[in-house]
Amino acid sequence: MLIKTSRHTEKDLELWKDYEEFDSITEYSNNKVNKSISIIKLFLTLNEKSCIMTSWGKDSIVLLDLFCKTGIKKPVVYMRFKDRANPDCDYVRDYFLENNNIDYHEEVFNYSEVRKSGKHWIELFKKYGKRCTGIRNDESGVRALQWYINGYQSINSCRPLSLWSNQEVFAYIHKNKLPLSPVYGYLGGGRYKREKLRTHSLYGSSGDGIGRKEWEKEYYQDVLNRIEYNMTKDKEMNKIMEAV
Repeated sequence: MLIKTSRHTEKDLELWKDYEEFDSITEYSNNKVNKSISIIKLFLTLNEKSCIMTSWGKDSIVLLDLFCKTGIKKPVVYMRFKDRANPDCDYVRDYFLENNNIDYHEEVFNYSEVRKSGKHWIELFKKYGKRCTGIRNDESGVRALQWYINGYQSINSCRPLSLWSNQEVFAYIHKNKLPLSPVYGYLGGGRYKREKLRTHSLYGSSGDGIGRKEWEKEYYQDVLNRIEYNMTKDKEMNKIMEAV
């Protein structure tokens, strides 16, 4: 169920109807569903200090739904960058939390302080332990290679959706009436494909071969303006402090 916002254009929503029709006739593998649930159960049971990580993207929603089906109680953690978080993630979060009783936590970091160093992942591991994520193989060749080496679980993480395809994820969400981030409907009148869109942090996020910066300017110019304003203000404050 795509959550609709004022950022969507009429053309976007028209195109989305075609996607929904496709999702309605697409089957997903029940064997994969059952396998993923069993992997989640095993990982969380064997690792006392562990959690479910969410980005509130499409893969995370499927992971969370499967996690809820296990009946296991573990922390669900959303790591966000306070200065660059995608505001549409909050719509998905609010909808899901209204309909599911989970032990939810948000951990907020400053993008400029931790992104390159990876300090945020270190801090999250110290606090919550090993993490279960919605990472899938078909998102990149590197992830597929990691799966061939480690399988569903590496030293500190578990990836129970590794073998799911993009279309299976969308079909599962549609048929189970799960909330889907507005992001996937920002289609630029057909110039962007939904399987390439992400709930990444904004302004300086890594690209996906879709013209990421152009896409952000088209749908999030107001957010980008605010980020740039805050960055300028912070630089001016730093100069003042250095001069004191």
